[in-house]
Amino acid sequence: MYNHDTTMSRTDLKKGRTNQKLRTRKALLDAADHLVNSGFKPTLADVAEEAMVSRATAYRYFPSLDALLLEVALDRKVSTPEQILQGADKEDVAERVALVHDFLHNLVTENEQQFRLFLKASMDQSLQIDEDSDTPLRGARRIPMLSLALEPSKEKLDQETFDKLLYALSAMVSVEPFIALTDVCQIEPERGKEIMLWAVKLLVNATLR
Repeated sequence: MYNHDTTMSRTDLKKGRTNQKLRTRKALLDAADHLVNSGFKPTLADVAEEAMVSRATAYRYFPSLDALLLEVALDRKVSTPEQILQGADKEDVAERVALVHDFLHNLVTENEQQFRLFLKASMDQSLQIDEDSDTPLRGARRIPMLSLALEPSKEKLDQETFDKLLYALSAMVSVEPFIALTDVCQIEPERGKEIMLWAVKLLVNATLR
């Protein structure tokens, strides 16, 4: 019993650290956005000061000011999970997930070049940081979107299955499948949208059955 409780505590602590790091990342983005909107041309050090974190911390999350400002520009265009799912059927989980998929696909389609540059910056940073680092390279915005969309399924699924579904869907939405379909499969974005919409709804319905 003691060992089980210890394992759970370590898991909770790890999750807590991850959430805290995501909040730190968001604080840097919000600080940069505030400074830019104020007509100020900030340095990364200015952003760190505004976010009340050290310069070293800011550089762990963003290797350059350009990388930070690129993500700020995209972050401004992201709706909240509640906005995306406003008016959605509370019981039709597949359709709720479809709303998230459609929002993210349209966002990528309308900002393709920025997303490709953002992805490149993330990949470049992943090659430069310590392999043991747990600093998040991305904001993981799709996770809370999909979590809220899947909320009605919690009564039907155990936690392990819920998590598997959440993470599988996370790999099936946004920029990564967009690039795979357009670059590798040579499929037009609108056709790719139809294919991935079919795939995510199929996965949700199969899991719930």
